[in-house]
Amino acid sequence: MEEKSLLRLALICSLVGIIALFFISENMEIKEKNINEINKDNIGEDIKIKGIVSKSTDKGKIILLDIVQPETVTVVLFKDSDFNISTGTKVEITGEIDEFNGQLEIIGNEVKTLN
Repeated sequence: MEEKSLLRLALICSLVGIIALFFISENMEIKEKNINEINKDNIGEDIKIKGIVSKSTDKGKIILLDIVQPETVTVVLFKDSDFNISTGTKVEITGEIDEFNGQLEIIGNEVKTLN
C-alpha cells in the first residue's frame, strides 16, 4: 500500500511541477531596451530591441544587420534558410548581448518585421 501512495504522490508532484513550469515560461518576457541603454555590464543578457534596418550584409552563413534607433547596433543572425530583409524595414529583434572586437553586438534569436 505504501508503494502505491508514494507513486501517486510522485505523479501528482510531477504534474503540478510541469504545469507550474508551463505557466512560468508563458509569463516570462524579455525586457525591451533602447540601444543607448546597452553597455558592457549587459553582456550575456537576453534583450529585445526595435529599430530600423539601415544596412544588411550577407556573409554566407551569417547576416549582419545594422539597426538604428537613432543609435546603431549590429545584429548577427545565423541563417538556416533563405532570409531576406531590406533596408528601411522596421524590426523587433530578440537576442543576446555580446562583444566582438571591442564593440557590443546582439546575437539574434528572433526577428519580426513591424508595420
